[in-house]
Amino acid sequence: MFAMNISSLSKRAALALLLLASVSPLRAADTIKYIAQPGSQVKIEGTSNIHDWTVHSQIISGSMEVSPEFDKDLKTVTPAPKVEVSIPVRTLKSDNKKMDEVMQDHMNMKTHKDIKYQLTGLTVKSEPKGANGPGEYTSTGDLTINGVKKSVEMPVTIERVEGGKLKIKGSAPVKMTDYSIKPPAPALAMGLIKTGDDVKVTFEWVLAKPTETAAQ
Repeated sequence: MFAMNISSLSKRAALALLLLASVSPLRAADTIKYIAQPGSQVKIEGTSNIHDWTVHSQIISGSMEVSPEFDKDLKTVTPAPKVEVSIPVRTLKSDNKKMDEVMQDHMNMKTHKDIKYQLTGLTVKSEPKGANGPGEYTSTGDLTINGVKKSVEMPVTIERVEGGKLKIKGSAPVKMTDYSIKPPAPALAMGLIKTGDDVKVTFEWVLAKPTETAAQ
């Protein structure tokens, strides 16, 4: 009787391990890693009572780890790719140095030097056209600005471009106050400028496998 119970428990344990293995996230050995490349860019657009404004950066650091299936046809998004992004606040520039200083001050750049993003989910909205795409997806992820982390959803497109690189494009509306940033209202020569709370973040991110990067 005791031996039968042990045998039954062993079978249950084995079944549990098999089920756990089937839903476990990708291990590093199972993934193909892409690294951020030059040619990326991010743009933040906002408004004020004087004029609209825009800041740009061409530095989007980070990486994307995908399954071999996703790397083959861009369709298999389960499990979701592992994506980590970092944008230095100091690299966000406009054509107005004073405006840049005000923006960096309100974003507490000295304490929170980077804007960070981590992907938490990806679903196919429109299947890629062939192995190279582009495909349309709905992404969810954690966006951290000024040390405040919020979950955001945004539409993105992913396609394979020349040299086997991946190009990801997307945009999302953001409220500054959601990230504990008070919209700037600097007093300049033209008077008091009141900045709108709503901004739009648009990006184009280029990635390549390390072996392909080294070959360039």
